[in-house]
Amino acid sequence: MMRLLLNCLLVLSLGISAPSLAQPTTIIRDTTLIDGTGAPARNGVDVLVQSGRIAEISDERIEAADAVTIDGKGKFLMPGIIDSNVHASVYGNSKRRETAVKYGERNPELIEEFLQRQLKYGVTTVRDSYGSLPALTQVRDAVERGEVVGSRLLVAGNILGWGGPFSLTFSLMQESDLTLFQERWNDLLAQGAGEELMDMGPEELAEAVDRYLDKGANFIKYGGTSHFRYPSLIGFSPRQQAVIVERTHARGLIAETHATSSESLRMAVEAGIDHIQHPEILSRDYPQDLIDLIVERNVLCGLRSNTLTGEPWAAHQRSRKAALAAQKDLPPPATTAEQRRRDDQIGESYERQRRNAERLIKAGCRVTIATDNYQGRAPEFRRDVKPVIQEAGIGSLLAVEGLVELGMSEMEALVASTRNGAITAGALDDYGTIEVGKSADMLLLSANPLKNIRNIRQQEMVMLRGQVIDTDALPRQRIFYTGD
Repeated sequence: MMRLLLNCLLVLSLGISAPSLAQPTTIIRDTTLIDGTGAPARNGVDVLVQSGRIAEISDERIEAADAVTIDGKGKFLMPGIIDSNVHASVYGNSKRRETAVKYGERNPELIEEFLQRQLKYGVTTVRDSYGSLPALTQVRDAVERGEVVGSRLLVAGNILGWGGPFSLTFSLMQESDLTLFQERWNDLLAQGAGEELMDMGPEELAEAVDRYLDKGANFIKYGGTSHFRYPSLIGFSPRQQAVIVERTHARGLIAETHATSSESLRMAVEAGIDHIQHPEILSRDYPQDLIDLIVERNVLCGLRSNTLTGEPWAAHQRSRKAALAAQKDLPPPATTAEQRRRDDQIGESYERQRRNAERLIKAGCRVTIATDNYQGRAPEFRRDVKPVIQEAGIGSLLAVEGLVELGMSEMEALVASTRNGAITAGALDDYGTIEVGKSADMLLLSANPLKNIRNIRQQEMVMLRGQVIDTDALPRQRIFYTGD
């Protein structure tokens, strides 16, 4: 009995998930339950956690021998937050070469730091949709074994059809201009599933997708277009897209796309994709029939709501007003390129992204948060402070809050960032809501998020797989993290 108690105290103090240690039985007593399903909140609820899972939920008092009791009276229990689009590894691009050179070999450490920063803010699961597959799978598996503390991690690795961070499809870089390091780095990221896939017929492409899935990806993301918005170049034909989706679904995995034109996105939806990453980033306003098709096919939409709301949106409005005033007396643009430059000055693309996001929400699309939280440049290579909206953890909370600004109710925003996130992970039967039998990934808040969505920041407890996390101790090692 004493050994069990000492093990429980060790787990609680270290904030680790360790299968080799006894997981404490825990009762969260007399709390207000927001279960993530969209059902109304329930007051005076007891929740029993055993062996890392939710064993019982009751309006009556629960008793269990040797249980640790957490007082939930006057507090609010909700599922852990799920971010459907992050980038936990250093992968470089045309503007981050020095960071890739200096820190590439430290990717496992950086990924651990990133996951711990996410968990510090109550983000219990993240999906990494582009990055270094070998390093990501290494850390993912270490987290699953309980050797590393951090948010649950699912990984895609490369975006199929793109050639790596120093390629034409990703960064508009010509192979003739690359260094040997950049060429090797492209190969590391592409993992044999780069630009060559776009030239393949269905049978050869099916074999290539299977080989890539054998490397351990949890889901597939493919380039419906290249990385950039202009010109928006379609990456795969309808027949090719159907093959990618079919081979992914054959493994029981989620298929998603990055597509910046309405036609490429339409092809992806018709091919049967499950999830669209940042669907608001189109080269033009949505055709209504495409929105209708997304709703009809029940495709999930991962919005970068953290980037479209709050202070970034307010700052844009100020700069747009000034730019419009400066352009007022200019002569008509001499060329279409000049017109595009003027549009950039007044933030036309940003305006369009916000409109697209609001229309998708209003139409009833199933939404998740998909922040694009990223590592970026190492601190010593930055001229400016990294935007807080895309810092690990806090960026995810800002995305949840941003959904309300874009038109959701507080309850809808909570469902989007918990239950819907679990659907994008293909794991709703395992986590994402507070229901009996599911993993005990939960947050205890001191204020009601249904009254004010910003109350998701008022976290008194973060629990992952039944373990109470010592968030004050995270991250364990600071490499890029400069916060408190």
